[in-house]
Amino acid sequence: MPEHLVSLNLLVAGSEATAAAIERALQAYRPRVVLHRVDRMKGLRRALDIPGWHAIFSDIELQDGSALDLIRMLEEKGMDVPCVLVEGTGDRDMALRCVEYGRCLPIRLSPGTLESLPQLIEDLLSRAEHGIDRQQEIRNLIENEERLLDVFDHTSDLIQCLSPDGRFVFTNRTWRDTMGYSEQEVKNLTLMDVLHPDSQACCQDRFSRLLRGETLTCIDFKFVTKAGETVFLAGDCGSIIKDGGVTSTRGIFRNITDTVRAQDALKATEARYQALYDNAPDIYTTLSSDGIVLSINQNGARLLGYLAEELIGESATKVIHPEDQRAVFECLESIKRQPETWVDIEYRILRKDGSVFWVHQRAGREPGAAEGSFLVVCRDITDKRNLQEQLAYQASHDGLTNLINRREFEQRFQQVLERSDDADRHALCFLDLDQFKIINDSCGHLAGDELLRQLATLLSGLVRARDTLARIGGDEFALLMEHVSLEQARQLAEKIRQAIEGFEFHWRSERFRIGVSVGVVPVQMGRSLTDTMNLADMACYTAKKEGRNRIQVAEAARAADS
Repeated sequence: MPEHLVSLNLLVAGSEATAAAIERALQAYRPRVVLHRVDRMKGLRRALDIPGWHAIFSDIELQDGSALDLIRMLEEKGMDVPCVLVEGTGDRDMALRCVEYGRCLPIRLSPGTLESLPQLIEDLLSRAEHGIDRQQEIRNLIENEERLLDVFDHTSDLIQCLSPDGRFVFTNRTWRDTMGYSEQEVKNLTLMDVLHPDSQACCQDRFSRLLRGETLTCIDFKFVTKAGETVFLAGDCGSIIKDGGVTSTRGIFRNITDTVRAQDALKATEARYQALYDNAPDIYTTLSSDGIVLSINQNGARLLGYLAEELIGESATKVIHPEDQRAVFECLESIKRQPETWVDIEYRILRKDGSVFWVHQRAGREPGAAEGSFLVVCRDITDKRNLQEQLAYQASHDGLTNLINRREFEQRFQQVLERSDDADRHALCFLDLDQFKIINDSCGHLAGDELLRQLATLLSGLVRARDTLARIGGDEFALLMEHVSLEQARQLAEKIRQAIEGFEFHWRSERFRIGVSVGVVPVQMGRSLTDTMNLADMACYTAKKEGRNRIQVAEAARAADS
C-alpha cells in the first residue's frame, strides 16, 4: 500500500445495502475510508468529474442505468480507476457484457469476500501505484473467466455465442449436454447444422437482425439434437459489439421441451374429449343454477334440431315440454339441497320443429364449479317408452276389438267402487250375443272375428264418454255406466239392443242378423266386485233363458238380498 496515502476515497455506484456492506468490511481499515454513494446516472456523472477516486464499486444495475454505462463513461473520460463489479445485483447477461470489456473485477458480497475486501483494496491500490503487473492481470482474467464459465456451466439455461458467419464460438455445458455434442464437436458446427427445418426461415431472419445490433427477447424456436430429437427452446438474444461492430451474437435459452410436449398432450386430450363430447349419441348439457344453457354438445343440439349456438344462453324451458317443466326444475332443486346426489327423471323434450320425444335425464352438480352449475345427460328413450306403452296397452286391451279386456275392466270397476259413496249411483250391464255360434260354425272363425270387430265399433259409438266398455269373453261384453239411475241404465241398454238388432252383418254373399241378451244390475256400495259381476251375469242368463234378444233388469231389492 502507498505509504503517503492518508485517506482512501471510494465511490460506490449502487444501493445503500452495497455501500453499507463495503463500509462495514472496511471499518478496521487504515488509513481512513471516505465513501461516497450515488445511485443515479446524474450523480455518477458529477462524481466522476471530481478527481482523486482510488477505486469504484458498482452494482450491475442502477436505478436509471447500469455498470455498462459507468464503464463507457470511464472510457470517455479516459479515467484509469480500478472498478469492482458486485455480482448478484442485476441481470447475468449484463454482468457478462461488463466483464467482456475487461475493466471490471467481479466480486460477490459474501462473508468470505467481505473479509478479504481490505486485501482487495490493497491489491487495487498497489497496481494503481506501481502499474498493473501484466502476468497478474492475465491470471486474474483467467480466474474471472473460470468463475464465469463455472457459473455458465452450472446454470440450467443453454448459453451460446455465434460468430458472424454462424459458427459456434462458445457453448456452455448445459447446451452441449442437451444437444448431445462434445466441446470439440461443437467447434465444427454452424447454426444451420442444429436448427430444426421448421425454425430455419425465422432464425435466419433473426440472426440477420442480431448482426445489425438488435436485441431480441422472448423468442422461441426448435433445435435438433445429435440423436435427431427435437428440442424446444425459448429465451433472449443479443449482439456483442466492439469498436462499433458486431463481433458475435449471444443467446440464453430455456429448454421448454417438456412444457411444449405436455401442452401438446393436453391439447390432444382436450381435442379427443371434445370430439367424444360433441359426437356422443346422448345430449350433454351444462346448466346454470337458474336453468340457463351454458354448453351443449353438437350432436345433442342436432337431435333437438338446433345449432349449439342457438341454445347456449337460452333457458332450458325452450326444449322441455310445458307439462314436464315443473317436474324437471323440482329435480334440479333437489340437487341443490343435496349437492352430492345424482337424480334421474324421465320427461318429454320438444324439438325445434315441434315434435316430441322422451328422454331419461341424469343430473348432478358440476364438479369444481363455483357458480353451482349442473351437468345434465339426456338419453333418447322414445322407443323404449313406446314399447312400454305398447306392452301396457296389450296387457290391458283385447287384441281383436281394441276394447279393454276383463282384467283391466275389473281394475277400473274396483277403482269406481273405492272412490264412490252411498250417494253415487252406477249400473253394470252384461251383454251376450245371440246366435253368434251359428256364424262361427257356418262361416268360420274369421267371420266371427270380423263380426266382433264391427260390433265393438258399433258399441263404442253408443256409450257415453265416461262409461267403460270391455270385451270380457268370446262373444260377451261388459258396460259400466257411472252416475246413472237404474232406469237410465235400462234405457241405454235398450238403445244398444235395438242397434244390434238392426245391424246386418255381411260376409261374402251371406247376410246375417243377430240379437243380444243384456243383464242390468245396480252397483251398490258394500257389495264386492265379484258379487256384482255374478249378479249381472245371472241377469244376462235370465234374459237368454226367457227368449233372447231382450233386457233383464235385476230389481234393486232382489239384488240387495242376493
